[in-house]
Amino acid sequence: MFLVDRVKSRLHRDIVTDPLVHGLVLNLYLNGERYPQRVDDYFPIVAVTEPWLADSMRRHVAEEEKHVLLYEKAIERLQQPVLELDKGDVFNEVIRTHTPVVFRIAADDDADARVLKIAHFLAHVHFLEKRIARSLEYHVAACAHASCDYPEKAVGAVLKDEGRHVTYTRDAVRHLLPAGLATEVLALHRTAERRAHFDFSSRQLRRLTRDQRLPSARRAAYTACAAFLRGVLYCV
Repeated sequence: MFLVDRVKSRLHRDIVTDPLVHGLVLNLYLNGERYPQRVDDYFPIVAVTEPWLADSMRRHVAEEEKHVLLYEKAIERLQQPVLELDKGDVFNEVIRTHTPVVFRIAADDDADARVLKIAHFLAHVHFLEKRIARSLEYHVAACAHASCDYPEKAVGAVLKDEGRHVTYTRDAVRHLLPAGLATEVLALHRTAERRAHFDFSSRQLRRLTRDQRLPSARRAAYTACAAFLRGVLYCV
């Protein structure tokens, strides 16, 4: 793990040294935060019967909308364009391609079916947010070395919220479902997110190296890392 940490830290340091690359990566984060606005089956608050959970989800939605504004301002401070990416380049969507269940609540779903779909959604979000939080830890540390100081402030503010999102979504799954079923649901989404991580990371890293966006001294190493991640995908 020490080697992995070093590679990831170095990669984020290389990203923030070039405003164009930094802007591209911040757009990846931004589009993840904007994803709920592009689909109609995220945050099914109207189907939630527990007031505390509905309140937590509303707060989550509001914070993601705030994060969009923070990322937009950070990208603009780098003098880079704010982009709307294809859904296939959004981590949320990539996870869903590896997830064998749906979240959409149908009109004829009974109470148990609704609760199970809400739990599946929250488990999906839990592992998504957990992965993003770890990525932001690397990124905010790297931003301390960037020429523009605003991205560090923006990413730090987002990271502060993500920890709460990780905790309440996991706790909610365990509250909504019997212990055994909760464990199964969490395991399913852990596997889906892990596969998506290798898929998404290999694709984006390969794109950065192919477009010669990263320092030439380490480009070959990053190309090898992208190939390794793609290979691991077929083994998990």
